[in-house]
Amino acid sequence: MSGSYDDSMIDVSSDSFWEVGNYKRTVKRVDDGNRLCNDLMSCIHERARIEKMYAQHLSEWGKRWRQLIEKGPQYGMLERAWSALCTEAEKVSELHLEVKAALMSEDYEKLKNWQRDAFHKQMIGGFKETKEADDGFRKAQKPWAKKLKEMETMKKAYHSACKEEKLAASRETNSKLESNNNPEAQKKLQEKVEKCQQEGQKTKERYEKSLEELDKLTPQYMENMEQVFEQWQHFEDKRIRFFKELLLEVKQHLDLSANHRFQNIYHTLEDTISATDAEEDLKWFRSNHGPGMPMNWPQFEDWSVDLNRTLSRRGTKKTPEGVTLTGISQTGSDQPVQPPKTNSISLSMPNKAPPTGFNPFDEDDDDQDDEEQEVQVEAVEETPPARNHISGKKQEVKTVSSNERTPDWSDEESGANPFSANGDGNPFEDKPASPVLSVLVRALYDYEGQEQDELTFKAGDELTKLGEEDDQGWCKGRLQDGQVGLYPANYAEDIV
Repeated sequence: MSGSYDDSMIDVSSDSFWEVGNYKRTVKRVDDGNRLCNDLMSCIHERARIEKMYAQHLSEWGKRWRQLIEKGPQYGMLERAWSALCTEAEKVSELHLEVKAALMSEDYEKLKNWQRDAFHKQMIGGFKETKEADDGFRKAQKPWAKKLKEMETMKKAYHSACKEEKLAASRETNSKLESNNNPEAQKKLQEKVEKCQQEGQKTKERYEKSLEELDKLTPQYMENMEQVFEQWQHFEDKRIRFFKELLLEVKQHLDLSANHRFQNIYHTLEDTISATDAEEDLKWFRSNHGPGMPMNWPQFEDWSVDLNRTLSRRGTKKTPEGVTLTGISQTGSDQPVQPPKTNSISLSMPNKAPPTGFNPFDEDDDDQDDEEQEVQVEAVEETPPARNHISGKKQEVKTVSSNERTPDWSDEESGANPFSANGDGNPFEDKPASPVLSVLVRALYDYEGQEQDELTFKAGDELTKLGEEDDQGWCKGRLQDGQVGLYPANYAEDIV
């Protein structure tokens, strides 16, 4: 293509489509279509990521609160209704995961495949469709643009001749007005005016002729440009229709209100909550924890020989000599320090030093020959039962003499556990009471309660410490919802 034609393509005199080079906007629309495909894919991908995150948060929320409800004091049908909220969260989480999967596996992939089929990259860069559109418009516009350039040249020549003619006539007029008029100079000026008039007439005729030729090419030019334009209108029409179809499919995937499973979730939730009956819950509590519980009331028992023998054996039975293991802890440097565990181990063994290398808690003696045991006998009223804390090879076994117990002693008869952490039911009334604390602390790590009297919390939660740390590293605390229990002291720090 000639340089003169390239120059004419750059010279744009108006904003009309028919002006030379203004078809570039239509060509650019082809590139814009490919860019819009990328933008829509990014939009779908981001929404899928949001659906996944929301599903994960719902699932975590449901599992955490289900555990809290099960461990909490709520009971009966209302507990099931409360737990139904967690079930709703888990099921809705599953639906949102399905939405995420549909967006990525169906909508995203469909758009990606359509883009690959509609836009073909070239080795030298750009897209084949863009080059085809540009070449088509250039070919349709080339003859008319060439004739337009010729017409512009004729117009400039005519305007220049008119300017020269006017200038020559002005000089001739000025020369006539001068007093020292030179006849020869006056004659030359007249000849110049005549010559310019002749040149102006010639350029005018050429300009008019060029304009007529351009007018003759204009209908064909418009027809050719219209054909190329309609071709890429059709290309854009396919993209718009495809986008519309795809967006409707995305809407169907996102619209959970039209999903019968989504509706069933909330129908089930409503039915479960509506089925809650206060009278039934109160009746259940009365039967299981109130006056409705069965009771083995004392009754008159006649004396018999068998009963006498049983009482005699019970009264003359000697207390076996030995010790009762109430707690075991291991210390050492082979393993990292673990948070205190809440397991309590109680065993009976002869009151004599164990053989070297003997570990009563290991079934395989060969693997523990190098372990060292230390047995310490302590009074019950001096040492509360310790929670099992195993962190190394060296073991410390805390024991209580079995002679401290009477043969007929039991938790059921005393009504309270003297070894409970809160001291309720302690038979030793002279034991000094621990000072009452109320310190606000913040959890450093997540902790899942292993026993019913332990708290469960997440890192960052705030709770109130109600007592000093015990020998085993446990503190008594209260959560913000009012639940009171034990927690590892090293899992929380005071809030300054």
